[in-house]
Amino acid sequence: MLRLLATGSHGLLGSNILPILERYYTVTPLDIEEWDITDRDAGDRTIRECKPDIILNLAAYTNVDGCEDCLSLADRVNAEAAGIVADLCARRKIKLVHISTDYVFDGEKDSPYTEQDVPNPASVYGLSKLSGERKVLDACPSAIVVRTQWLYGHGGVNFISKITQIAREKGVVEVVDDQRGSPTYTKDLAEPIRALIEENAAGIYHVANSGSCTWFEFAREIFDRLKIEAQLNPIASVHLNRKAKRPRYSVFDCSKLTRDTGFRMRPWPEALQDYLG
Repeated sequence: MLRLLATGSHGLLGSNILPILERYYTVTPLDIEEWDITDRDAGDRTIRECKPDIILNLAAYTNVDGCEDCLSLADRVNAEAAGIVADLCARRKIKLVHISTDYVFDGEKDSPYTEQDVPNPASVYGLSKLSGERKVLDACPSAIVVRTQWLYGHGGVNFISKITQIAREKGVVEVVDDQRGSPTYTKDLAEPIRALIEENAAGIYHVANSGSCTWFEFAREIFDRLKIEAQLNPIASVHLNRKAKRPRYSVFDCSKLTRDTGFRMRPWPEALQDYLG
C-alpha cells in the first residue's frame, strides 16, 4: 500500500475522511503537535522519517472572522506554510493534495463556479487561501488542489450541531437566507480525493455535494428531518455584523472532477440523510 501522511488530522476533515482513506493507504495522521507546517525543518525531518508517497495537507487557519484580525497568522499558515509543504513534496517527488475553499470567489456570479473562473476573494481568509493555492502550484505543479465548501461532519462543531443546539436551548433560530452554496458531507470528499490520486491528476478541482440551497433552506431541511419544532426565521447576512464578508453565491460546477475521474458527487439532501442517520 502507498503511504499517505496527513497534516491537520484532528480537524473535521481528518476525522471524517482518514478512516475511509485507511482502506486504501497506510495513513500516518499528524497534527500540529507532530508537525507544525510553518516549520520547514520539522517538515523535512518528518518526511525523512515517514517516507510518504502522498501528503494530504488538511492543516489551515479556518476562523474566517478571526483572520480579519490576524492577517499575518492567516498568511503564515494558509499561504506560506502551504508553499513550504509543496516545495518539500516537489523536491522528493511526493504527490501533494491540498485543500482549499469557495472563499477564493467573491460570490457575485449567478451560475456555478468552474475552475476556470477568476478568483476574487472578499475576505482575508479567502485571500490567504488563494495565495496558498498559488504557492502550492508554483512550487509543485503536480499537486492537486481540492476546493470545497459548506462542510459538516461528525467529530466537531459545524452548522448542523450549532443550529440544533440553539433550537433546543432557545426554541428560535435565525439563519441567513441570502447566501447560496452546496452543503457538503465531509466524508464525501474521501473517494474523490482517492480518485484524483489514482488518476495522477494535477491542478484545481471543485468538489462538493451536488445541488444548492441557502443556509436557511438547509436549516429547514435539517429541522424537518429531525422533527425539530423550533421557530426558524430567515434573516439577511448584514444583520449578523460579521467581520468577514461571505460569498453571496458559491455553488461549484464539479464536472471537471467527473470528466477526469468518472466520479460524480451525490446530491446534498442524500448526503444529509446519510449524516443524520
